[in-house]
Amino acid sequence: MNIFIDPLLFLQFLRDITGGIFDSFFVKCSHFGEATTVIVIISLIYWCLDKKLGEYLLVSQGFSILVNSFAKVTACVYRPWIMDSRVHPVKEAIAGATGYSFPSGHATSATFLFLGPVLRGKFSKALSIGLICCFILVAFSRNYVGVHSILDVIFAFIFTFILLIIISKLFDKLEEKPNLDIVISCVAIVISVLIVIYALTKSYPMDYDSAGKLIVDPAILTIDTFRCAGSAVATFIWWPIERRFIKFSTDGSVEEKAARFIFGYIGLTFIITVIMPLFGKTPTGGFLASFVMISFVILIYPAIIKFFQNRKNLTG
Repeated sequence: MNIFIDPLLFLQFLRDITGGIFDSFFVKCSHFGEATTVIVIISLIYWCLDKKLGEYLLVSQGFSILVNSFAKVTACVYRPWIMDSRVHPVKEAIAGATGYSFPSGHATSATFLFLGPVLRGKFSKALSIGLICCFILVAFSRNYVGVHSILDVIFAFIFTFILLIIISKLFDKLEEKPNLDIVISCVAIVISVLIVIYALTKSYPMDYDSAGKLIVDPAILTIDTFRCAGSAVATFIWWPIERRFIKFSTDGSVEEKAARFIFGYIGLTFIITVIMPLFGKTPTGGFLASFVMISFVILIYPAIIKFFQNRKNLTG
């Protein structure tokens, strides 16, 4: 009995006997673990709802994607359908399942996005339960559509949740030691550099499929690692700077917050769809593209928000 593949085959059996009626639903659930969706939701929290919670989620994201990237390039575990030809993933889910399988990037994102607010946010019991349910749906969706084993999802949850707890304790200490953010940031930047060096210098499996194509191209992994490093470096450079020099506030009426998010969303969408592709599909391009996106979220747009808040205070 294969405890990692057999559950996927069982879920595949359920998909078959139900005619795939739930396939679309779980593919859509997976979207809430994708990088662009995650950053939009965190931006909404950071810009408009709860700045401290937003900072916590951004810092948690920075560390989590670094650990996820390190684990992927270290373990080099192939996707379930590569390891066992009996596994047939939902076709719509395959496009987003690139690189190695272990651990699940979507489950990592779902853990800090939905369980982070449960740990740090001041929500009702009902809302907390709703967030936990959202996490379960996203994590389970990766198994249901057949692109990750249960081990991929469980490990992603465990290490990310541990990071959430550690970072939560560090944020508690920030109240007493405001300069702790500089220490955290320096450590994270050093880790980012080390992971990039590690990813560039280590050896990878060079297995080919029946068509003579590499099953997993290390070049793609290098780009993904540089993207994660770009996001993390931007996060940990700009986070302490924003805290000291910009210091924007999420205050404002519902209408002001709605307008703030709409314009920010437009700017973020422009960067993701227009600016980021200009950097190209190279490691350096991946680093810069992610760096620019996170810079907009943490530094550029908050500076714009602060400008209009100051202007309102002067005229008001």
